[in-house]
Formats: sequence, structure tokens, C-alpha cells
Amino acid sequence: MSGASAGRPRRELIVRLVREAVQELGPDPVVVDVGCDHGHVAAAIGAIGVERRRQRLPPRGDLPLVVADGLRPFRRVDLAVITGMGAETILGVLDAGPRPTVAVVHTPERAWALRLGLAARGYRVEAEGLAPEARGFAEVIRARLGEETATGLTLAFGPKLVDDPLVLDHVAHERARWAIRAARAHPPEREEAEAWLNFFDALVAQRSSA
Repeated sequence: MSGASAGRPRRELIVRLVREAVQELGPDPVVVDVGCDHGHVAAAIGAIGVERRRQRLPPRGDLPLVVADGLRPFRRVDLAVITGMGAETILGVLDAGPRPTVAVVHTPERAWALRLGLAARGYRVEAEGLAPEARGFAEVIRARLGEETATGLTLAFGPKLVDDPLVLDHVAHERARWAIRAARAHPPEREEAEAWLNFFDALVAQRSSA
């Protein structure tokens, strides 16, 4: 499977989460895709595609393209798409501003750190979903300015992921990873891993009894 084909479920999920939000943002929202890569998502959602270097801009004429460092050149951004980057990089883009009302984000690793960082910056997880990717699942999050009510591991795991049809497969994949960490880690890292394992077991039990 080619790289483009392998990433299609994730892109389709990103597009769906963006389109749902755009309907509530009023007329002519400013939508920016930071790190637009080939421009597939930006073209599908009518966004401005942004890359930090001119040579990274996709060779296409069906969408506006800007060379910029994140969102800094824009006076206003209603919705930002920031995907495929590390959690700290995504949070840094949001910190540099201007702060979008809605952010659709995805990080390949440490999605829990991204959720916690969003909550600390005044965002709440409004919607999220899973997309099969590689040997696991991509977690795509839509966050909106507002107070987050979820806390602890519920927030870190994804307060909206519990209703995703793929959640049990995702839990099995993540539990296996944390079990390895628990076996190899020393306190307090082992305690963290064991807390995750207990959380996963409780979630599975809850879903099985529903």
C-alpha cells in the first residue's frame, strides 16, 4: 500500500471533523492547514495551505498557498488544521497565535500529551475519532475554545473516543504497548503504566457490560 493510500482513512476523518465544525462558524470562515504537505486536505476543505519553506509547497493551483511559520501572519483564524506533527510542535503553533476558535489536530505519538496541553490552553475536546493507520490507529481531535470538563486519564485517553466503533481494538493496541512499559520501567514510571493498564481494563469491562 502506498503512503498516500495508507493515510487516506486519517485524511477522510480530518476532512469530516473540519466540515462539521465549519457549518457552525458562520459565513466565510478563515480555515488554515498548517503543514499542508501535498494539499489533499486543504483542497478538500477549502483551506489556505501553509508551509514554512517555499520548496515544500505542493505544486497545485486549486488552493491558496502561503509560506509562513504556523499561523503568525494571519490576523484571524477561525479553524486551524495542524496534523502529523509532535504534540509540543502543535501546541507551540497554537501558542504563537492567533488562537483559532477550533483546532483539528493529530500527532503520531503521545496524543495524551496533546489533549492535556489543549486543556491547559483553554480548549475542550469537542469531537475525536480513530482511523486505521500502520499497525495501530491515528487519533484525530477537534478542540474548541472552552472549559474542558474531563480530567485525568479520561482526558488523556480521549473523552470522546469511548464511543468510537474502533475503541476496543485501539485499547487492545495501546494496552499491549503500556504492558511492555510496565514490565520494563522503574518507579514512578511503572506506576504510571499500571494506572493506564487499570484504566484500559475498566474501559473494556464497561463496554462489555453496556
